[in-house]
Amino acid sequence: MKTIKHLCTIGLTVMVLIQCKVSNKSQKTLDQTYLEALTQSRVELNKRRVKYLELCGLFKMNEAEMTLGLDAKNQISVNLDQIVKPIGTFLWDKNNYVFSANTMATVSNPDGKAVKTLLLSLDKLGNSTLLFYDSFSWRVITRSGALYLRVWDKNNPKITAFKGFEHYDANPDFIFEADFKYFNTNKSESVESKLGVNDVTTFVGQLTFQYQSMSHTLDVGENGWIMVRDQTCGDTTYGAGRYMYIDLPKKDGIVSLDFNKLYNPPCRYSEFTTCLFPPRQNVLPFPIMAGELSEFKQ
Repeated sequence: MKTIKHLCTIGLTVMVLIQCKVSNKSQKTLDQTYLEALTQSRVELNKRRVKYLELCGLFKMNEAEMTLGLDAKNQISVNLDQIVKPIGTFLWDKNNYVFSANTMATVSNPDGKAVKTLLLSLDKLGNSTLLFYDSFSWRVITRSGALYLRVWDKNNPKITAFKGFEHYDANPDFIFEADFKYFNTNKSESVESKLGVNDVTTFVGQLTFQYQSMSHTLDVGENGWIMVRDQTCGDTTYGAGRYMYIDLPKKDGIVSLDFNKLYNPPCRYSEFTTCLFPPRQNVLPFPIMAGELSEFKQ
């Protein structure tokens, strides 16, 4: 009887341990509706990436005259030694550049009207109007108080070459209910950028979530934009970090934080971008095995 009782006790103990082990695992599941929505969101993301895949040039400007043209390979250049087909010149006029089209180049504005000479006034974001020549377009942009010329080519071969990124399998353990609170006043902060100089971005609030019995926070930018670094960065995911968005509530409250939606910033697939990098407070001390990997699809 003692032996039977002892075996029963052992069996009960094993059952309790098994139950405890199971109870420690995530009970969340991802249904087909969720998986289909996640896949569709990634398809839409890749469509939006075309504007970055079109990028073919980024040139820092100064107050000296600068010539824009095509080299022997029909690539945009501002190097006079390489230009074989001038498109136009930029001249500094106190506060803005004046663009003058080459007499042999047909340059147009967004309305399709021919441009010979145009003052490139900057809007509140520090951008000038777009100008167009053949498959190319360009504008002056402002980053960290400096002016750059950004150029796109709608026929850039990188557009068709890009197939997207590999992903971690959708992981329910990285979906959280987070507590979001708006800052009393929006917080402007200097963060690192791909240009090698800091730039200022705005954070509107902070979210708090629990993972592995610990509390973690992330500062959230305008429109729910979040920059994140974690312990997968530089290994399976892009070393500079990843981006994602959340749906901002109208007031403080609970929001969904789904790291399966993490994606690579444009600087992972275009050398002509000006990406911002996550601030120190958005560096998480654990690996997020969810979202986009650094590896390209073949």
